[in-house]
Amino acid sequence: MFKPHNFHIALLVLLGQISYSQVAGFQEPQKDSFFYIEGFTYPKFNDLDHYGWFRINGKIWENTEIGVGGEHYRRWGADRLKLEARIKQGINETTSLIGGYQQEWDLYNQGRGYPNPVPRQEVFLGLEKDIRPNMMMGIKLVQPLGTYDFHSLGLEDVKTRVELGTRVKF
Repeated sequence: MFKPHNFHIALLVLLGQISYSQVAGFQEPQKDSFFYIEGFTYPKFNDLDHYGWFRINGKIWENTEIGVGGEHYRRWGADRLKLEARIKQGINETTSLIGGYQQEWDLYNQGRGYPNPVPRQEVFLGLEKDIRPNMMMGIKLVQPLGTYDFHSLGLEDVKTRVELGTRVKF
C-alpha cells in the first residue's frame, strides 16, 4: 500500500541524488593546461531516455583551441549520435569565433532497428560569448552538406539554420 511518507522519502532521496551529482567532484576545467574536458548528462530516470554531451579541448596557441566532442540523445522513437570537430579562436577575453564540422547518425533508423549507414554531415560557423563567469551564450550558422534521408530532430525540411544556445555551469 502506498503511504505518503514513503513518497516524501523517495522524493528527498531523488532530489539529493540530483543535487549531489551536480556538485560532487565538480572542478572547473583547467584552461591553463593543454587539454581540458567538458561534459554534461541528465540523471538516469529510466532505461530508455538518455542525453549526454562531452567535449575534449586542447589549446594549440595562446587564443586558439581545437576540440572534438559528441552528443547522444535517446528517447522513445529516436536515438541520435552527433560527433563534431571544431576550432575556437578567441577575439577578446569573453568572445570567441567558432567553426567546424559535424556528423549525425540516426541509430534508430526511422524504426528499422539498426543504424543508418549514411551520417548527416554539416559545417558550422558561429560566435560564443561569456556573459557571466558561469554562463555562455552562442549563436552559429549550420549548413548541411548534401541531402539525407533523415533530418535533425524537430527540424523537418529545414536546411541551413541558425542555432542559439546557452550553457550554464553549476
